Amino acid sequence: MKKLMGILLLFSSTVFAREIDLQEAIDLALNNSKTLEKASRNTKIGELNLGRAFKLALPTVAYEGAYVKTEHTMREMYFSGDTVVNNPGVNKYDSKDGYTSKIVATCPIFQGGAILGGIKGAQAQSNILDYTYLKEKANTRINVIDIYSDILTKEKNLKALETSKLQLSSKYKEQEEKLKMELIIKADLLKTQYALLNVESEIVKVKNQINIGKKKLKIETGINTLEDIELEKINIPTDLSKNITLDEDMKVAKTSSLNALISKNNLKYKKAEEMVAFSDNLPKVNAFIEYGGMERKHFSDTMSHEEWRGGVEINWELFSFGSGIDEYRVAKENYKIEELNDSLTQDSIEIDLITAYSEVIRLEKLRKATKSSLQASEENFNIDRERYSAGLISTQDFLDSEVQYREAKINYNQAESDYLIAFEEYRTLLI
Repeated sequence: MKKLMGILLLFSSTVFAREIDLQEAIDLALNNSKTLEKASRNTKIGELNLGRAFKLALPTVAYEGAYVKTEHTMREMYFSGDTVVNNPGVNKYDSKDGYTSKIVATCPIFQGGAILGGIKGAQAQSNILDYTYLKEKANTRINVIDIYSDILTKEKNLKALETSKLQLSSKYKEQEEKLKMELIIKADLLKTQYALLNVESEIVKVKNQINIGKKKLKIETGINTLEDIELEKINIPTDLSKNITLDEDMKVAKTSSLNALISKNNLKYKKAEEMVAFSDNLPKVNAFIEYGGMERKHFSDTMSHEEWRGGVEINWELFSFGSGIDEYRVAKENYKIEELNDSLTQDSIEIDLITAYSEVIRLEKLRKATKSSLQASEENFNIDRERYSAGLISTQDFLDSEVQYREAKINYNQAESDYLIAFEEYRTLLI
């Protein structure tokens, strides 16, 4: 029964394959990507750290308590002119103890810029994590497009190979008959047989590549690996470069792209670190108010009292052999290094965008060239097929023409896919 159910499940999944289009695949990947979920959780951590930084500027309330127990022995204790030595009866207990207990509310007044620097640093870090998450979404999108397009390209190549196999199989059967009638030599038949076997080997290879590509797509989108999928075709427009204005896009990429924004916030973060390091050399002023007191037992002057206290406290490390100044200098140098990194990022953005644009232009021309080559190869193959049937060209000439036509199809399919990916990668640099 279990075997029967398995066979039925396999049959149903084969007959009723799930059809998905490119946008659906992208949406599924964005919803199910574990890498994106990780980046999303990092953004929440950034928000929490920012909240913590703001809360450092608010008052805090703490409880402070201590219990102390000491011995009377090993020293003389004076009580009203008597000592334990000359009047042992004075010491009624072997030890004395007491405790303090109070509630303290503290509010920072001046921290030398540490709190403000912490807020600015946390804000920059939160922005970096947000932009990293968006960048990861863009990377996920382009990755899905790449996998999806590659599968479609391989399916087109498979169709070209299967068409070639049918044509070669037909010619091979014709040649077998001609060989029996001694109209051709065996070498011609062997050449066609080799070409046919080579095509069959390529078919097996491409089928495996399609299966692997679909597995990758299922993992990326979260689709059940046992479910069969069929991909809808993509209509790839021509002359996409007409929608590109490089100068304007360059300004966008350098100012508001994710790479540029991450770099600018890294710079802000280092500036905040410099501010915090400088604040360590300044006094810290806090206002406080507290309520509580101490209670002492087994003393001659046993007491218990509580009271309100309040005031302002100042902490300032006046001398530490310059370690605080050195720490500030290190932070300042780190900021200068980050300025250089930001400049390098700007240069990298410019180079990457120009390179991506050049690649779009190159592949746009290559797509047109391969299309013309495909048309020419198709026409040439149709002529050579007729000429071969009429005995005007050799078997090798016919096979060469067939290979040229098949490779022209494959080259055009790849050029289309590469053109789409190049354009999408260019767009990604502007996000």
